[in-house]
Amino acid sequence: MHWIPIPNVNSDPPFAKYQPCVTFTDDQTIEKQNLEEQRVGPLVVKKTAERKFFYGIEIMAPSPSGQPVVLDFNNFLPVLPSFVSLVWLGRRYWNVEPVKNVESLQLAQFLAPRIPVLPHLTAYRLSKKRLDDFLNLDFKSCLAIRGDMVHPGQDFQITQPIIELSHYKRGQNISICVAGYPQGYTSLGGGPHEGRKDMLYLKKKVDAGADCIFTQLCYQPEPIVRFVKACREAGIQVPIMVGLMVHDSMRSFEAIQDLSGVRMPEDMREELEELRETRGSCTDSEAVSQFFVNHAIKTICHLLDADIGCWGFQFYTMNSFPPVLAVLRELRNMGII
Repeated sequence: MHWIPIPNVNSDPPFAKYQPCVTFTDDQTIEKQNLEEQRVGPLVVKKTAERKFFYGIEIMAPSPSGQPVVLDFNNFLPVLPSFVSLVWLGRRYWNVEPVKNVESLQLAQFLAPRIPVLPHLTAYRLSKKRLDDFLNLDFKSCLAIRGDMVHPGQDFQITQPIIELSHYKRGQNISICVAGYPQGYTSLGGGPHEGRKDMLYLKKKVDAGADCIFTQLCYQPEPIVRFVKACREAGIQVPIMVGLMVHDSMRSFEAIQDLSGVRMPEDMREELEELRETRGSCTDSEAVSQFFVNHAIKTICHLLDADIGCWGFQFYTMNSFPPVLAVLRELRNMGII
């Protein structure tokens, strides 16, 4: 085991005190690493071609409680995540200078020699200069997203120009991934889901140079299948990673539902409510967690059986790792991993 806290970075508080704890496996020492491909898009293409289950994890530099992440890769053995993506917290990060002092980027720079990383970058209050500063950090990949907030002074109102400018500056030395929405841009509100218009926007982002799509939350596998098929019919051929979230409590579920606007199907919601009533406590996190573990396994099996070319899954963890580990254990028992 190799427990390594990230060293302080010279900056103003609170960022100078950022000290997450990361435990690497014996095979993740820098001396043993030979990361031939750190760009996430091409990496996903390669893994998808193998037609075997693989996964990534999304983490936050600080947990929702504000505590630095504690991550032990040994817990994921025998099959490690293929990459780690790192959440960009718009309101927390937009004015941190220099940009390298952003907590998620400190963590990404530290992890990069040992595992491919996918730092996020949102359009929220993003200027062209700040995008240049980010690109100069020389990350091999980036997830470019519009985000849930818009400020009238930001230089980029949508994701497409971020992709275009990034490739203009870095050429093919950077992989730009984007989000896909099986149930539409639910967090934006303002009207019903318009599938054709959403697909047109996604196609423009891919044509601008996006080389991988990550689906955002969806609690039903059928809309994901329809979304993937619609992408292919629209001429979108880049790989698609399916996003999953295995909630560990009702609080987590309800918070994400409010943030994302994604609603659970009525029959699934009734089943969850019945579980709560049967257990006699709305805070029985163990029962709720097992409910979402079972749901994630069913979703993965459904999508693999659908044979739509999606073999990669992205776990949105919110730094709660035990439910994800429970899913991985069950998949191993089933022979999927």
